[in-house]
Amino acid sequence: MIFNSLRLKVFAVSVVSLLVAVPPAQAQKWPDTLIRLIVAAPAGGISDAVARLLAEQLRADLGQTVLVDNKPGGSGVIAERALMSAPADGHTLMVGPSSLITDIPLAVKMPYDPLKTFTYTAEAASMVHVLVKNPDFPPRNIPELFEYARLKPQSVSIASLSPGNRSDFLSEILREKSNSSMVVAPYKGSAPALTDLMGNHVQLTFDVVSTVLPFVRSGKLNALAVAAAARSPYLPNVPTFAELGMPDLVMPNAGIGVYMLSSTPKPLADQIQGELQKVIGSAKYRQVLAAQGFDYPQNGSIEELRQRLDATTSNNKKIIEKLKLKISPG
Repeated sequence: MIFNSLRLKVFAVSVVSLLVAVPPAQAQKWPDTLIRLIVAAPAGGISDAVARLLAEQLRADLGQTVLVDNKPGGSGVIAERALMSAPADGHTLMVGPSSLITDIPLAVKMPYDPLKTFTYTAEAASMVHVLVKNPDFPPRNIPELFEYARLKPQSVSIASLSPGNRSDFLSEILREKSNSSMVVAPYKGSAPALTDLMGNHVQLTFDVVSTVLPFVRSGKLNALAVAAAARSPYLPNVPTFAELGMPDLVMPNAGIGVYMLSSTPKPLADQIQGELQKVIGSAKYRQVLAAQGFDYPQNGSIEELRQRLDATTSNNKKIIEKLKLKISPG
């Protein structure tokens, strides 16, 4: 008994010694290596422009190399798979539109659930959609457009920038509101759609203000109406669809955001979000956003951002059901 008691005391002392010798757990340092920003769009696009702006500011603030890696195509799947193959340590992030979660998965069958796989960590830019037309297309406003489309069946085509995105939904709603045989023509992105629009192969498209603003200012395109609750400060003379009595064509602003894997530990996710929002909140970042025609984003906690995306997704589901839009096989 004495021997057993002595052995227990020695064991207890040894355990205490080990506990004292182990240093307390320290928070993971971020970043401690290169940061990779995967972009779900080609070089030169909107998401790419925002990613490069973020990368520049992050390099300056964090003193770490930030690589921009474009992975376009597949309705975002190529970029998303690249993020999924990386460790959940915050050193690989993805920059892309909020539609990767709110719009596209509703209209394109995905091989995984983006809502469960990715976390929308911070919104880096906000964008308003506007309906633009070729200057040679006769209608000067929405009432004239609807009358023209009804009087000349199959003569009006509107370019949809991609299946299941905001442009696609707005185009389908406009076609329904026009009570005409307006044709919704699918395109693979903004660049080919705008090329055909300025060549008068299609007459209309919905695109974001930051993209079409130079063309509107130069007279190569005309803006008819803004799909938002308030007028765009960049197009103050262009009415909103709300003013025209068409609230169904008013949509929440589209966003360009930064995504991380949902499996990222919460303390690390909160730390990364804090660093991102510090950059996004800087005066220099605001100035560059405004110079490029972007609206300043409305950020919040990760949970608040998720609630906003959930509300947009719910609204999009109603649009798909009402218009009986077909689901693409992906």
